[in-house]
Amino acid sequence: MIELAVIVLRLVQYSAASVLMGSALFFFYALPAQGPGSAAELWWPKRLLLGAALLLTFGALLGLAAQTASLADALTVESLNAVVTEMDLGKAALARSALAFLALVYIGLVRCGRALWLGAGGLGTLACTTFGWMGHGAATEGGCQALHLVADVLHVLAAALWLGALVGFAALVAPRNQDRDRVQATAAALDRFSWLGIAFVATLAATGLVNVWFLVGRDIRGALHDPYGQLLVLKLLLFAGMVALAAIHRQRSVPALVAILSSRAPPQRGALMSLRRSLLAEALLGFAVLATVAWLGTLAPPTSL
Repeated sequence: MIELAVIVLRLVQYSAASVLMGSALFFFYALPAQGPGSAAELWWPKRLLLGAALLLTFGALLGLAAQTASLADALTVESLNAVVTEMDLGKAALARSALAFLALVYIGLVRCGRALWLGAGGLGTLACTTFGWMGHGAATEGGCQALHLVADVLHVLAAALWLGALVGFAALVAPRNQDRDRVQATAAALDRFSWLGIAFVATLAATGLVNVWFLVGRDIRGALHDPYGQLLVLKLLLFAGMVALAAIHRQRSVPALVAILSSRAPPQRGALMSLRRSLLAEALLGFAVLATVAWLGTLAPPTSL
């Protein structure tokens, strides 16, 4: 039961941090600074970030408690103090919770606008960075520890930027009736993000290869008989599905929306509905990836056996 709680709370933290960082920065770089197409004109972006910061604040603390109970077979003051003072994952959890709380206060005090998106995104980025000390990268020994840790951190940041943007996109296209300004802002955001998405995918692929080298080693075929290797394959398949859907957005959705806008015709429900379903599917695959990552973090990799 404790192991399940650890996995669920890891997923909660990954999801909340991705929204806090990725969605906030998405509002900053992908949408207009002001006007009808901006995030500041919508009612939900600030609430979304407040919810993410609140969830991460308590998720990190509860996750620390669950992890301590799992490691020490009991949650006591002594075991909790030992994890916090002697283990990197305990210190990282406290730092993550503190950063999320700062973000919660900041979001509550600052008005909607670029300062809010950039500030919340910055605090979210720092919070995401602390995940590097919760994974296997921090446990690597020897002279290559820094390389593995840096790869882990970059992997987390690229994933958070991608998933946070997907949440923002899904919310943007959710309303059934969209006016021309909103559709135009969405089309521009899709076009802008599609180029950044290439960098995110490249970063995920490169850092993923580094992680596979450290955690699986050269015996790829042998790893397929191990639960860790099998779950890693599932993660890769889900990732491939996300890349395929992202390619569809780039090749079909953006040109379709641009054609609608250039014709001066009213936005067509069919095109928006297709985009809505595709973005929702990609977001669901993304959070399925996070679930596999949360589970992988509780398993011993083949190289440690």
